[in-house]
Amino acid sequence: MDFREILGTSSLRRLRLVELLYASQVGLPSDQLLEELDCSLPILLKDIKLINDEQDNFNIEKYKGLYQLVIKPHVSINRLYSEVVQQSPEFQIIEELLYEKYPSIGDLANKLFLSSSNAQRYLKKIEGTLKKIGIQLDYRPLRLEGNESVIRHFFYRYFLEKSDSLESLFGELLGYQVKAITDLVDQFIQVNHLENRHIFRKRLSFNIYVSLWRIKNGRYYPKEDLISPLTLPDDETLEAFEQVGLEVFRIRLSKEQIKDCLWLSYADMLVFGEDQWKSAMKQSRSYRDLYQKHYGLVEKFNSLIGNTLKEEEKSELTVVLINDQRIYPTKGRYIDILYRQRTIFLKKMMESHYQAVKKVLKISEEFVKYYRIYQEDDFVWNYAYLLITMVPKSLNLLASYDKSLKLLLISELSPTEETSLAEQIEERIYGNFKVYYVEERLRDIKIGKKELRKYDALVTLSSVEEISYDYPTVIIDPYLTNQNIVQLQHLVSNLAG
Repeated sequence: MDFREILGTSSLRRLRLVELLYASQVGLPSDQLLEELDCSLPILLKDIKLINDEQDNFNIEKYKGLYQLVIKPHVSINRLYSEVVQQSPEFQIIEELLYEKYPSIGDLANKLFLSSSNAQRYLKKIEGTLKKIGIQLDYRPLRLEGNESVIRHFFYRYFLEKSDSLESLFGELLGYQVKAITDLVDQFIQVNHLENRHIFRKRLSFNIYVSLWRIKNGRYYPKEDLISPLTLPDDETLEAFEQVGLEVFRIRLSKEQIKDCLWLSYADMLVFGEDQWKSAMKQSRSYRDLYQKHYGLVEKFNSLIGNTLKEEEKSELTVVLINDQRIYPTKGRYIDILYRQRTIFLKKMMESHYQAVKKVLKISEEFVKYYRIYQEDDFVWNYAYLLITMVPKSLNLLASYDKSLKLLLISELSPTEETSLAEQIEERIYGNFKVYYVEERLRDIKIGKKELRKYDALVTLSSVEEISYDYPTVIIDPYLTNQNIVQLQHLVSNLAG
């Protein structure tokens, strides 16, 4: 689930407006926008003016009757979600719940320049949404209670969308204090031979920041779960980090509390490297159980792609699946804030590779239902996303085991041009198909039903009014356009089903 429901109607509508225009390459007419957003034209125009006036990263312009989104160079769609999170009073309140500085609603309202009634109304809405993911909002004092891994992961997701960089997250910290945190992360990865990737370092850093606030306010990760035999960095690095805890958070950090800050690794929520995996398998029955179950899902996926994965690759993919899900209770709910990147990716893939994605969604859904774990739709989609994206050329492999299709290509091009076009089709379209050419003797006469029955579909550059409308046909240009590619991919995907 995501947290869009806590936004006000106007904020949510403006967010959706930018998303719709971002997804459209050519722009959208006003009537389509009015239908999608369920609003009047005056409201739409007011929203566009507000978006254009309040920031300079995204500008909405009208050209030849279509509204288009103009994005500032070097700015991604992530900036949109960051600005919504930063400007929304609802999310500002959520962030303050981490710091636990305000014992009453009135104190919180004063800090955020809100009326007490508005603050109370926002809190009630936030409380209902948090409850869905298993987090309880207490009012006296204002604080969050519940599963510690879910609370910390929720704030990690929040800060990930709010902050473009560590510097923006650690805005109140001095340079040497930020360095102490990043040095701790870098050396921890190095001494334990963990995966040294940007996103992993960023995730550890963000979670350290969240954990420090939770520890400061007496919220500790269950000590009995911090059992991974990982090595802490050297004393000099630890002392610099301990100094940050004392100067910024007013806490004296013990080695056990530093492990608490690194709970993602010490609780084996994120497993990287063979040594850590062997330790998790040896020490944790729950980890072994999840590994065996998820290995079965990987085996089913491997079967779909022709058993192309080696044993080591299957094991690595199994660990990736567990890393992404184990942080949640098995009967919990998946957490997104605003940007549903993985769902958007899969839906986009389904536009052109429907049958391939459908197969992976099917085995994912069967898996969660059989074991009665992670049964929410978002978990199912997340499994499918990970399986598809973690295996190179998986869409090609999935499509290659569909029934073989025969596409008949009819053109008025020279043989060399026709061959080149066929090669473009076979190279750029996913699927198990082959392009055939019309026989030389038939080039100057109309193709009859008997001839068409030899093939599954017709691809042509010419008008073919004589062909029955129910016969699968795509008319293309001499050079494949983006529209041609979409049409052909739909054709192949639909026939494969």
